[in-house]
Amino acid sequence: MKKHLALLILAVSLPAVANIQYTCDATFATNAPAGACSALNGFGVSNVYSSIFSNANASIYIAFGNTGVGASSANFTPVSYANYYSALASHTDDPTALSSLGGSTDPLGSASNGEVDISPALASALGLSGAANNFANLAGLEADGMTSCVIGASGCYYGVVTISNLGGFYFPGLTTDTGGLVDFYTVVEHETDEILGTVSCLGTSAGAPYDQCNAGSTDASPADLFRYSASGVRSFLGTADGTSAYFSINGGVTDIADYNNFPNYEDYGDWLSIYPYLVQDAEASPDAMLDIATDVGVNGNNYPRPEVAVLDAVGFNLSTPEPGTLGLLGVSLGLLAVVRARVSRRSDRRFK
Repeated sequence: MKKHLALLILAVSLPAVANIQYTCDATFATNAPAGACSALNGFGVSNVYSSIFSNANASIYIAFGNTGVGASSANFTPVSYANYYSALASHTDDPTALSSLGGSTDPLGSASNGEVDISPALASALGLSGAANNFANLAGLEADGMTSCVIGASGCYYGVVTISNLGGFYFPGLTTDTGGLVDFYTVVEHETDEILGTVSCLGTSAGAPYDQCNAGSTDASPADLFRYSASGVRSFLGTADGTSAYFSINGGVTDIADYNNFPNYEDYGDWLSIYPYLVQDAEASPDAMLDIATDVGVNGNNYPRPEVAVLDAVGFNLSTPEPGTLGLLGVSLGLLAVVRARVSRRSDRRFK
């Protein structure tokens, strides 16, 4: 679904085209059926994103290895909240989400240090680069998932995805689910969402919550700016304790989907595993064919495609307006330096 974008930044005046490309390593030969890599770059995943977004661009390296169901790594660069807000305001097609931020003053207040950690894919989409934004180039990763590099250089990727080499997958269109197997493309979509920008900076250890985007800091991710525990009440480090947290684009009035908010080693940026299952659930769902393009609403609000809503809110524009966003607009209006920038965040996903 996604093709490689060689240029670092597109001029704002040019029409954007979504392209995400997966580079599959040699482990595919023994862990996936013939045609799996081509399917990733076509009907399996890439075409899903290009059909939804106009500015979601990333080159992603993918391999099988020793991990949970799936894991992702990417570099996240801290920029000031004011700079992020300015770039978002200049690019967004989601006025409801933008309005909920309230302006150029960090809405998290003292809970954050006023910085937002941006993935290279989102930075590219928003035109965030240059010394004024804390980094001279977009920071990527080499295929090992640990070595930093500059996007645009040979062998440098926006993120790295690792899929469990223990099996347990089926490949729609290529193999059949014989029972108890996980949709391979769903897992790839899950990890791709995180490389693009659905992650939380909240850590997932069994102890006290911590910031995993930038060690020792209180940086937020873009998605953390839309995390609520109640209408008008934001949720971040101090409330990552098992209490309610959910994604909302209208100040917490509408609970679009509930976050995992427990110190249970599962990602705080993933959904709490409740029915119906979604692509971004914290745990993989066997025998479920899930897709960000067709995920249904939860919590009785019938808001469609919650993963798409997150990516739209943080800065990836939709090719076609989201009906739910239009419906919520009225409600919303009524109410390193360089070294430090190159911090890799890794997420992991487990079987349900």
